[in-house]
Amino acid sequence: MINLVLRGNTDLIYGKGEIAKVGALIKENGGSRVLVHHVSEPFVQPLIETVKGHLDAAGLEYVDLGGVVPNPRLDKVYEGIELCRREKVDFVLAIGGGSVIDSSKAIALGVPYDGDVWDFFTMKAIHKACLPVGVISTFAATGSECTTGTVITKEDEQLKRGVEDNNDNIMIRPKFAILDPTLTFTAPRFQTASGTADIVSHICENFFSADPDNDFSDYFCISGLKTAIKFGPVCLEDPRNYEARGALMLLSGYAINGYMKFGRHGDWNCHALEHEMSGEWDIPHGAGLAIITPHWMRYIYKEHMELFLKFATNVFNIPYNADEPEQTALAGIEALADFFHNKLGLPKNLRELGIKEEQMTDEILHKVCKRIFYYGTDVAGDLHPMREEDFFTILKQSV
Repeated sequence: MINLVLRGNTDLIYGKGEIAKVGALIKENGGSRVLVHHVSEPFVQPLIETVKGHLDAAGLEYVDLGGVVPNPRLDKVYEGIELCRREKVDFVLAIGGGSVIDSSKAIALGVPYDGDVWDFFTMKAIHKACLPVGVISTFAATGSECTTGTVITKEDEQLKRGVEDNNDNIMIRPKFAILDPTLTFTAPRFQTASGTADIVSHICENFFSADPDNDFSDYFCISGLKTAIKFGPVCLEDPRNYEARGALMLLSGYAINGYMKFGRHGDWNCHALEHEMSGEWDIPHGAGLAIITPHWMRYIYKEHMELFLKFATNVFNIPYNADEPEQTALAGIEALADFFHNKLGLPKNLRELGIKEEQMTDEILHKVCKRIFYYGTDVAGDLHPMREEDFFTILKQSV
């Protein structure tokens, strides 16, 4: 087990009707003038009005900013920063899923900074201040309600970049997250499936590690994967199943908040590639991960057989074939692919996501892969370090 620092996490307030506590929670964290940030789809408006009623009852002032889209845009972040400065906002409340939360975090970073907030995402500056952020989650996927980072897309350059706290100075992570499973009952089917794939991918990124055996982390990851694999399809078939929705909401944060990788590094090459894919083609993050993860596994499994055997036998209960262990490992990979593409109904390739052939030339694929190394190295990943050509091979198989 590697050395680790485990800081206090986001306060999770779980259960039906808990949004009534939002005003008190904001006050506990020093807020008095609130930015209410959200998407603009009609289905979320009744919730927004309910939340505003709770803010009124708590005597809190607020301003409203909708319009967040998947793969949240830098332009919306700039708009939010300007609004917060003008209205002297001191707390940001995200009402939505990962895109809204990431946009809220970026706004919170930008308000106290004199320069361009994009400086943080391009490593031209290190953040030293951040407004507090709270979350009312409406969707289980990215786990951003529990993370110390944010990811934003600069649309004019087709770039998707992230910024992360360091362990000595946690400020981006939300102060609280209200998790009411009933708020996810009306989430669209595709969004639920894509979110489940994102959760599974986060856990896989933690499980597939080059660090020595760590049974605590292994079984935490295995339990998390089994939970997502069990309840993801239930949410699709029975969208108002409170227990299934609740299990995914709680798992969403724990899949990425550092607890599952306890004492180990993760690999994160699938996420490195998918971030560049969604930057280029504006595809749903979870759906992109569902396409490339099985290809990544097929590309590397022979060099990491013990891990893939553990994955197959423990997660999918595939019998161990002592005569042909490779068949056991492959069966685990195919079981995951079946879960993504058949049980969740997600696309198998980029064409099924609507990306045209002329948008996927070898030149464009190489450009996407090259962007993974924007921070200056020529190798990425922990379990199986990869170069541009490795990523290109996996991406080529995904078109």
